Amino acid sequence: MVDAKGNQYEMLESMRIYIERFGRPYNYLKTVGHLNSEREKTLVEEEKKTKTDSATEKENEVKVLEA
Repeated sequence: MVDAKGNQYEMLESMRIYIERFGRPYNYLKTVGHLNSEREKTLVEEEKKTKTDSATEKENEVKVLEA
């Protein structure tokens, strides 16, 4: 059974890697380089969001403690 609560993008990437383990079929699909650059952009955005969320949480904790 697959846990769908995790990062859906990473789950799809893992499945793609497994399916293409013997090589990428030549058809209308995006190139591996293009997919990797998209993945890198997504990971960077995710990291920024996580940092922003954790900073916001810390600010909220400080406000609660000061109140």
